[in-house]
Amino acid sequence: MRRATAAAHAELEAIVGPIDSAEAYTRYARGLYAGRAPLEAALRNVDWPASLGGWRPLYVAALLAQDLADLGVDRPALAVHALSSDPADLLGTLYVLEGSALGARLLYGQARALGLSAQHGARHLAAQAASPTWGSFLNLLESVPGLDMARTGRAARDAFAAMGLGMTEVRHAAA
Repeated sequence: MRRATAAAHAELEAIVGPIDSAEAYTRYARGLYAGRAPLEAALRNVDWPASLGGWRPLYVAALLAQDLADLGVDRPALAVHALSSDPADLLGTLYVLEGSALGARLLYGQARALGLSAQHGARHLAAQAASPTWGSFLNLLESVPGLDMARTGRAARDAFAAMGLGMTEVRHAAA
């Protein structure tokens, strides 16, 4: 999956850019909300296949909404995103959302350097940085029988693109 999504991941990281100021962090948080909230809403509306058992993702869009309120900015308008309940599609989307917890550890340090915390402005990062779900997600990914990995890779690239679109739209709206 890492190889299949490397270019899409690098593209998203380039769109996000460095988070080295309050303005950059606010732009990041608004863009992340615009990209992530529709994906989380779509995940909440699918019929979870039995092959995924009781595993569920860490949802952080509500925490992001609180962070935006802390920052004194409006939530951006949201696109509608639909997902099928096919395990390959769900796991591809989840690969992106759950994998973001790894980057959140680094970003949380940057946010704290800007004076933000788990109680003000960086709730979503604190929750992700503390989340142990990445390992259990990888176990799930490896355990689903007959998983179409090509389809999973496409779904992950689509999720990266949706996140990038949210970031880009927020940046253009602010310009």
